[in-house]
Order: sequence, then structure tokens, then C-alpha cells
Amino acid sequence: MSVASQVADAIKKLLDDRFEDAIIASSVALSATARLENPTLGDKDACRKFLEYYLPIISKIAWGAFGVSQPINFKYRRLDSRKSGIAVRTMPEMLYDVIRCTAVHEAKLPDNLRFTNQSVIQLGNDGELALPIDLIYGLLIAVVASPKNSDQRIEGDPVFSFGGKSMRFNELWGNRDKIEVLIGIK
Repeated sequence: MSVASQVADAIKKLLDDRFEDAIIASSVALSATARLENPTLGDKDACRKFLEYYLPIISKIAWGAFGVSQPINFKYRRLDSRKSGIAVRTMPEMLYDVIRCTAVHEAKLPDNLRFTNQSVIQLGNDGELALPIDLIYGLLIAVVASPKNSDQRIEGDPVFSFGGKSMRFNELWGNRDKIEVLIGIK
């Protein structure tokens, strides 16, 4: 399997509203790309560094106009039932801990994590964490933006649309500048 096949699989699952499965495929692509970009780091450090570097792309797609361009700290109830309590994390740390680790190591997402069509981060009183579906697209486009993936292609060449503009995925592989122009952060 290639990074492109994981991205294609995630897109297919997103279109079928299978968000948990889409996150798992996205996480595999993200981990592989992070290790390509940071081969001397362990998986955790490579993934967190990748998420920090691509945070402007991820957050612009996930939260639209809100777009977080720098790591922010926020408090949430841990979603891992084995480690209960409150956690304070930056956005990249949360994405790594809650999304990527749970998806890759447990092949599922925490029970109290849900995805919404709204561009919000919601923290419920019962420890529920709601994140936008577009966050998954943001993670995928960050993977596509990596120069380490410039040789990747998706069969069928699906279209990525954002803010009324569209471009084919195969035109975006390895081209962070083109992606930043497309989503309006450059």
C-alpha cells in the first residue's frame, strides 16, 4: 500500500460517512509521511512535528475562517478510558494523542469523540469532544502537501474543493504553495 492508496481509501470512506475508518486510513498516511519528512525522529516526535508544520493547512480546512495558524492550548477530558482526567494540549498534541494514536493503536476512535458538519471544537460536560469532519480533509491535504509525496497519484484523480475553488488531487501532490493559494492562506 502507498500513501496515495491510504488517501484514496480515506476519501472513499469520508464520502460514505465512515469517519472512524477515514481517520484510520488518514492516520496511516500521516504517520508514513511524517516519518519520511523526519527520518531521524521516533514516530511520536515525527508525527507531532509534521502536525505543527502543517497546522495552518489543517486548521484552515477544518475550521475555515476561524483557521488556527499557531498551536493553541485547550483543556479537554481525556478520551482514553485508561487515563481519565483533564488534559491540556496544543492542537498538534491533541491531534496526535486523540486521533492518530487511538486510530493506529486501537483501530478505533474514543467512544466520546464525534465528528460534526460544523466548523467547531465542542467540549461537552460529559467529556465529549466534537471535531469537524473537515478536519479529516485537512489532515489528508497536509499529507498531499508534503514534498516527500510528490510522486504519489490517486487513481481516478478526485477533486478537492475549498472556498468555491477546485483542483484535482494529482495536481496538488507535493505542492504546498499551490495548496496554500487554493485555500487562501497565501
